[in-house]
Amino acid sequence: MVIRIGRSPLGSTQTQLQGQPQPFNPSRVAGHPVSVLLFGKQAPRKLDKKKHPKLGKKLKKASALLDRIAEDVGRREGELALELCEGENACISRDGEVMLGVELLEKHGDDDPLLIAVLGHEVGHQPWTWPEGDLSHLSKKALNALYRAEEAKADRFAGRVCAELDVSPDAVCEFLLAHQRFETKVPQDYDPAEVRVATILDAYKRRKRRRLGVSLLGTQAARTRELW
Repeated sequence: MVIRIGRSPLGSTQTQLQGQPQPFNPSRVAGHPVSVLLFGKQAPRKLDKKKHPKLGKKLKKASALLDRIAEDVGRREGELALELCEGENACISRDGEVMLGVELLEKHGDDDPLLIAVLGHEVGHQPWTWPEGDLSHLSKKALNALYRAEEAKADRFAGRVCAELDVSPDAVCEFLLAHQRFETKVPQDYDPAEVRVATILDAYKRRKRRRLGVSLLGTQAARTRELW
């Protein structure tokens, strides 16, 4: 996330990109996101899952949740791989390989709502859709704006996933707010926790209202057929 669910530590996912406030439009910039993980940021070291047998059940559950979430972006079961990595973070590679930090899984692997939000955030980046290109010509300010927009996109998807799977987003919101206290300086490449929480909750509520509307419409249609 920059949970980092995305950079380290779980506050943002070690991924970021796409979208951007005017007048800068990353979708029109030849150097929009890069072909490498995290816009060239160093990826965490992958760990051998066999060397962490105690996490086997948690990894299996997380993999099943990932498959379910992947359906929402048109990916087939098993198409997005789940791996273990160092740290308390999560990230996703260009080809859709999701990595969960060993410390993250140890501490929060039984917290399904949080796990769903973290995985939802990672899948929400959809890095396989990122345009190829070199970002070296962009200023630090432009890059940070690009990162913030990408994180916000992934946060919105996480909120929608929570609504679709009928879990509360409170766990991830509390997580973000708690971890913000450890920030030594105001981040420039992702929004403050309060803003991210508002983004997640807004997306969650919008999707819940939409699902309720569809449900009510179906009920009314069924009732109308009965009357006929």
